[in-house]
Amino acid sequence: MLFSEAQEAFKKHLIYREMSGETVKGYMKDLRCFNRYMTDVYNGAIYVEDITTDDIEEYMHYLLDERELAPRSRNRYLFSLRSFLNYAVKKQWVEHNVASEVDPVKVMEEKKVALTEEEIDELLATIKHKIVKFSVAFLYYTGMRVNEAHNITFEDIDNERNRLLVNGKGKKQRYIPIAKSLKPHLENYLTNIRGPIDSPYLLATKKTGRLSAGYINYELHRATKELGWDKNVTCHALRRSFATNLLRKRVDVFKISKLLGHSSIKTTTVYLQLNENELQTDIDKL
Repeated sequence: MLFSEAQEAFKKHLIYREMSGETVKGYMKDLRCFNRYMTDVYNGAIYVEDITTDDIEEYMHYLLDERELAPRSRNRYLFSLRSFLNYAVKKQWVEHNVASEVDPVKVMEEKKVALTEEEIDELLATIKHKIVKFSVAFLYYTGMRVNEAHNITFEDIDNERNRLLVNGKGKKQRYIPIAKSLKPHLENYLTNIRGPIDSPYLLATKKTGRLSAGYINYELHRATKELGWDKNVTCHALRRSFATNLLRKRVDVFKISKLLGHSSIKTTTVYLQLNENELQTDIDKL
C-alpha cells in the first residue's frame, strides 16, 4: 500500500479512537515529514511494505545532521512511526514493525519547573500585556492544559455553582471549582480588560478572537528574562505549579489528580516538584 494512502487510513483510525485534534495533527505532521524524506531518497512514491529498519535509522541520522533536532524531538518522530507501523501490522499491510527495532535516543532528564506562590505573584506583576496577565493567572489558578483554557467559552462558566466546565483530552469533561484567588482576576478581566470582542471564547484578542499558547509563552519568556530567573517558565509549568502548590498545602494527591483531569495517579506524580528543603522538613518529622 502507498504510504500516503496508509497515512490517510491511520488518520481515520485516530479520529475513530477519538484522539484529540492536536494529537492527530501531530501524527500527520510527523508522518508527512518521513514521507517527504523517503520520497526524496528514492525519487518517487514509497510503499509501506518497502520501508526497512535501515531506512528509519538513516532518517534518524537525517533528523540529527540535517534538521539538527533535539533528542526529545527525534524520539517523537520515531514514536509516531512506531504507532503508524503498529497499525499497519494490525491491518496486515506489513508483517512486523521495523521501527520497533530502532532504539530511541537517550534524553537527558530536564529539571521540572514549579513556581512558588511568591514567584507566581512576581511573574504576574512583571507581565505588561493585560490579557496575557489574566491568562497566566487563569492557567495557574485552574491547573488547566493550555489547549483546555484556549477553548473555554462563556457558556462554560457556571457562576451559580462557582465552577468551570472543561473539555479535556479524549473528549472527557470535568468541572473545576473557581478558586477564591481567581475571582478578582476574572472580574477585573471581564469588567475592565476584555471589552466587547466578538468571540465566544474567554481568552480572546480583538485582532483574532483567540489567544494563542505561543503568544502566552512568548510573554512568559520575556517576563522571566526581566526577572532574571534561570528557569524555563511555560504554560505547562503553570499547570505543574498549580499541582505542586496544592500538594504543599497538604491537598490529597487523588483530589489533585481529579482537578488535573488525569486518568491515572501515576501521571499526576510527574507534575509534582518539591525542592530538597521541603523534603528535609518532612523527613525531620520522623
